[in-house]
Amino acid sequence: MIPLDADIRGGEKLACIISHGFASSRKSTTAQMMMAHCRSMGMASVAFDWVCHGESRAHYSRLTVDACLDDLVAVERWISLQLPDAEIVYFGSSFGAYLDICHICSGRSLGRRAFLRSAAVDMDVSFGVKTPEVMAGIERDGYYKYDPGFGDGLKLCESFFDSLAARSAFDAALPEDARLFMIHGTCDQEVSPGSARRYAYEKGVPIVLVPGAGHGIETPEGLRDIKAFTRAFYLAPQEEI
Repeated sequence: MIPLDADIRGGEKLACIISHGFASSRKSTTAQMMMAHCRSMGMASVAFDWVCHGESRAHYSRLTVDACLDDLVAVERWISLQLPDAEIVYFGSSFGAYLDICHICSGRSLGRRAFLRSAAVDMDVSFGVKTPEVMAGIERDGYYKYDPGFGDGLKLCESFFDSLAARSAFDAALPEDARLFMIHGTCDQEVSPGSARRYAYEKGVPIVLVPGAGHGIETPEGLRDIKAFTRAFYLAPQEEI
């Protein structure tokens, strides 16, 4: 029941799970670009819709961090059945990158390598706070209607905000064998570049800052860097990263 696009031809040694951002979908420009890029690198890939996103038919009350992580576990277990000998790696954007961090830190992940684009490392603070506006919507309608400025938006229950507040990327301990790589735009207005730099510094994670790029990192330089650094991160021998 999880909507997904899979590019698995058999025999691949690497399989990338592509996680989209908040209020987006697996059909986003970045997700589809990464599927094509993975194929050019000889990798299998799967892009899927988070709970209540894209073509998901889940009731809005089901949207919580735990439910999203459960779906991520289901997707990677399915991939492991298709490609039992492949290493699973991750590519996460914004909210998806935050969930990738939570997943790797949960002890349930089959993979240990995640490339994080515009990671919402402060998601618990930026969205986990129940402001008066949020509570007014919840008390009136049973949910807060989030309008991202595109698409239909999302209905967010109080349980969603509580699930975010309970999971801090900064507080979660990375496994010793986890390997992350971050890329972030210096002009990101949605996720502070300062927060990304602080997370990278505290966790010892390499980070590339793209001058002049916003949250989508869709400048020519940004797209070039994403392709170049993902290729190095996924394909180069571990000691070279």
